[in-house]
Amino acid sequence: MPSRSLPCGFRRCRSGGLNSVSCQLRTRCRHAAKPRSPAPEQSGVAEPSPSASPFSPSLACDEGRRPASLKDRKRAGRRFIAIGRGARERLAAEKALRKSKAKFAALFALLSERMALIRLDDGRVLNVSRGFCEYFGYGASEVVGRSTLPGDLGLWVDAGHRRQWRKTIERDGEVHDFEAPMRRKDGAFLKALLSSKRVEVDGEPCALAVVRDLDERDRPAERQEPVAHHDPLTGLPNRPLLEDLLRQAIGHDERAGARVAVCTLDLDGFGTVNDLLGREAGNQMLIEVGKRLAAGVRSGDTVARLGGDEFAIVLSGLTGDDEWQSALDRLLLALSAPYAFGDRMREGLSASVGVTLYPDDPADPDTLIRHAHQAMSAAKQAGKNRYQMFDATIEQRIEARHQTRRRLAEALESGQFRLHYQPQVDCRTGRCVGAEALIRWQHPTLGLLPPAEFLPLIEGADLALEVGEWVIREALSQIVRWRREGVDLTVSVNAFARQLQQPNFPGALAGAMERCPEAGWDRLQIEIVETAALKDLDVARQMIEDCRKLGVSFSLDDFGTGYSTLAHVRHLPVAEIKIDQSFVRQMLARSEDLAIVEVVIRLGRAFGRSLVAEGVETPAHIVRLLALGCDVMQGFALARPMPPDDIPRWVREFRPDPAWGRTAAVGMEERAAGALGAEREAAAAEIRVPTP
Repeated sequence: MPSRSLPCGFRRCRSGGLNSVSCQLRTRCRHAAKPRSPAPEQSGVAEPSPSASPFSPSLACDEGRRPASLKDRKRAGRRFIAIGRGARERLAAEKALRKSKAKFAALFALLSERMALIRLDDGRVLNVSRGFCEYFGYGASEVVGRSTLPGDLGLWVDAGHRRQWRKTIERDGEVHDFEAPMRRKDGAFLKALLSSKRVEVDGEPCALAVVRDLDERDRPAERQEPVAHHDPLTGLPNRPLLEDLLRQAIGHDERAGARVAVCTLDLDGFGTVNDLLGREAGNQMLIEVGKRLAAGVRSGDTVARLGGDEFAIVLSGLTGDDEWQSALDRLLLALSAPYAFGDRMREGLSASVGVTLYPDDPADPDTLIRHAHQAMSAAKQAGKNRYQMFDATIEQRIEARHQTRRRLAEALESGQFRLHYQPQVDCRTGRCVGAEALIRWQHPTLGLLPPAEFLPLIEGADLALEVGEWVIREALSQIVRWRREGVDLTVSVNAFARQLQQPNFPGALAGAMERCPEAGWDRLQIEIVETAALKDLDVARQMIEDCRKLGVSFSLDDFGTGYSTLAHVRHLPVAEIKIDQSFVRQMLARSEDLAIVEVVIRLGRAFGRSLVAEGVETPAHIVRLLALGCDVMQGFALARPMPPDDIPRWVREFRPDPAWGRTAAVGMEERAAGALGAEREAAAAEIRVPTP
């Protein structure tokens, strides 16, 4: 088809399309649309509408309404050419921008520095460096697009630290050396320092974060990067310089026949300073602590900062037995004086100190510092605000604990753990309603060991996660086995605090239940110890809410032994409160314990929580608890913990005492009468204003 001229000044190709410029502008020129309906005949010149843009098609191109003159047609053509040139330039700019972003991402990924580009709103990772991936143990594809928040990647151990970090960046635009615990992919915890700056990416607020490891200074020299000899915050010697100075002091005092005291000092409760006053105030306090320690020792002695709120002190040239004690008394007294922050005063600090003496402890500098640290830990355990001399038996006990933990790990692998179950009985109806799973260790030579013999060594260690998962899996399997024998019980399992603090705990629980669907989502109950739950109420509440969505209920165990308040009971969405056995056992002999039991029962009723009394050891306990309004109990008066195979027979053969039902009925009547009497008294005391 021959080409023909169009009114707009362009030519239509033989193929029926427009030339290259007009093809790009087909949204501006309706000649690109086909088929085109013919325009009605009109006379006169087409006038643009008042709302038409300078590039309106009514001026540029309309076969039915031609421009008034050649000048108008040329002007319209120039406008289209300008639009086409602008479109090409925009496409070229977008292509260049994409290339620039790709180049930046490639270069960013190759960096050995631990860097990440993170969106502030939701914590989503936009880009990471090679060093960041190696440090946290992830591949780049496992990190980019996911959130660093607890519940996803879980790099942040505590969501509160993340909120504080974000708040500082949003307020100041940057943050330097923000200290926070973080978690690797393998679950290991790291002490990290984050320096971050706020940047804008595609109009969204983001943070460019650089991560440093606080523990790198404590690693062997062959793995260290070159470091300065002094702590950047306090100006005191750091760990490498401390070891050199200690080595020199030992060599000098050996020749002089004197002794060297190696001390490590940790501030008691320093974490609350950062929480209450802020990180900047905490840093100022650490600087002041360093000054007071340095001013309190002799010129030949050394004060160093090991990291965080831990310091080291080397007292050299000692000839008497009491010299190091007098020096530490002076230092502790100096730290206890108030601290000034502008126009504010903060009370003084206490510290726990560990001490070891050379040559009584003939070890190398690194081992001496480690021994002092072990003694410091013993001082903290003994009540803080004191100093403790290193004892070789401390190290022996530590090594014994390590060996026992290794044996416990082997016991888990070889299937030496057992679960025994203690029935929970509704004594008002005489029906067994549940059972608590209690772990035992079937030791190959020592026999069956109770939990008190080994659980303290598991709690707080990484092994707690594996043992806790095994307990849940075994309990779910046991529920299924009992159901096949006609016994349908709710099983309560005790979760480790370390286990509950894992951001992926709800996900791990869901996975375990999906692998055992016959157990039923509502037949598992998690017991959470009150003291562990109160460490971070917000985190505990969110974790419980996530698990409740799966159908799993929670019980607040050992209630009354922690810092119990009404707010805690109201805040935590637990279905059940367990009255601690220490109060139940003594309630018949001690009026104080009886009062606590009564208060907990009333508290549970007021908040609509179920109640279970532990430690019920005599029929008298059962009768008294029924009278108080607590129906569900467990203890030796009902049944001892037993192997799982014995539970079905016990459930079938158990017969309640008929007196329990009568006691429960009397107790209910008394409580109802008491409530009615209270209502009548309130009504009688009510002041009524007569109606006019």
